[in-house]
Amino acid sequence: MITLKSATKDNYSDVFALQLLSEDLNYIASPAEALAESAFFAYYRNLLIYHQQTLVGFVQYHPMEPEGTKYEYTITQLLIDKRYRRQGFATQALRALLTQLQAKSDCQVISAVYVQGNERMRALLSQLSFEFKGRWSDNAYLMEWHRESVQPEVFLSSVWRENFEHLGDLQLHEKQKSLVAPNDWTLLEAAYNPEYEVRAINYRGEQVGLIMWVFEKPHRVSIWRLMVDKTYQQQGIGRQALSAALEEIRSHPEITEIAICYVPDNPVAKDFYASFGFIETGFDEEEEEMLAEIRISRIDQGTHCKGA
Repeated sequence: MITLKSATKDNYSDVFALQLLSEDLNYIASPAEALAESAFFAYYRNLLIYHQQTLVGFVQYHPMEPEGTKYEYTITQLLIDKRYRRQGFATQALRALLTQLQAKSDCQVISAVYVQGNERMRALLSQLSFEFKGRWSDNAYLMEWHRESVQPEVFLSSVWRENFEHLGDLQLHEKQKSLVAPNDWTLLEAAYNPEYEVRAINYRGEQVGLIMWVFEKPHRVSIWRLMVDKTYQQQGIGRQALSAALEEIRSHPEITEIAICYVPDNPVAKDFYASFGFIETGFDEEEEEMLAEIRISRIDQGTHCKGA
């Protein structure tokens, strides 16, 4: 089975061991080049492709919003080590990536560019319902996948330099401020920890809240923050945002546990989270918070949780 794992400071250097055919470099950048490029574009996402415990390839994508095209994600690199070709790994990896991207509630278009002459990539994209759109540059072509359904009223989107100040200014009611960490702190945490995923909550053209989850272990995600600005509360926005987040998290097949922590004094938290299937599993004495979990496939693991 193929799994995709985010490149981190602990594993990114593994991609340097991937072996390419000399002709591959006519069509794709080397993993070193791709990683170097992403160092200058923080919104690029690098994923390592594993077959069981063996690294067999690399894939890279990024959302397009900073470049002016909202609700679009672009696949920029896909490669399989020459020792593991013709085993269907490229198809499986691309299917897994598409599942993750399609689970993002702001994803309306997925685009991919391939270099002229790379007919294997064109055939693979066509097999997965990408449509040929024509020439993208002098030596490259564009293909796209489009979602048929309309975008939901509430959806999640990435955080950029253009919107992080607005998100930091969102406010809770005074009595709620002791229950949820300030947005400025949440955004700062996410900026310095690549395993922290933070999303803006969008409602009718306005960004009205944020949510953050953390990949604590390969099989475990913990939702640390969920807030909706006081002006937009009591409209079901938080419920729709959490539902979108859970769908995106579940799109990672290796995730078998989803956890959430909340202050016991929060009068609505228990019933709210229970309605999504979270079951309280204990009290974190160190953080003084209640822990609740969804177990997709039960794995008995120890846990530690921080702030919700």
